[in-house]
Amino acid sequence: MRIVIAGALFASLLLSASAFAAPFAAPAEDIASAAVMPDTPSGEGNPNTIVCRAPQQLPGSAQFGPKRCGYNYEWWQLTAHGKDLAPDGVTVIDRPMVASPRPKGHGNPDAVTCRKPMSLPEPGLNFGPEVCQTNRFWADLIRKGQKVNAEGIVGPDAWYSAYVPAPTSNY
Repeated sequence: MRIVIAGALFASLLLSASAFAAPFAAPAEDIASAAVMPDTPSGEGNPNTIVCRAPQQLPGSAQFGPKRCGYNYEWWQLTAHGKDLAPDGVTVIDRPMVASPRPKGHGNPDAVTCRKPMSLPEPGLNFGPEVCQTNRFWADLIRKGQKVNAEGIVGPDAWYSAYVPAPTSNY
């Protein structure tokens, strides 16, 4: 498990914003019938469905950037890596993260909220993954009495607080 987490952390450090393709490659004829979301789509649902983000206001300006459309699998790639598309519709940026161990899920249910990596129970400066999910996901966790632990695993509150990873063996 440590190798997987270390590998994921190492890979995320190597991935730069240029590793994400923007603009997206959705066919123009499919964009006309695509759903338009007010916030950046999360990528949930059918990976081959085209979803658009409404134009976003450019910082320090009264102007808006372009409407951006892409396949759900492209939006999910951004979400899974804690990235977002800037209002200009081209620049890939980091999503803001909350330090709360359990985001509340307030706001647009389809909007994505990212939780900062949490310290793992192992000795040393070890951190689990950042967790980026829709506000609907976070609200459902609270409703169901669940949390996402430091390793990114969903479980009940009682399990979460008592969770101690099993010792590993090299035998």
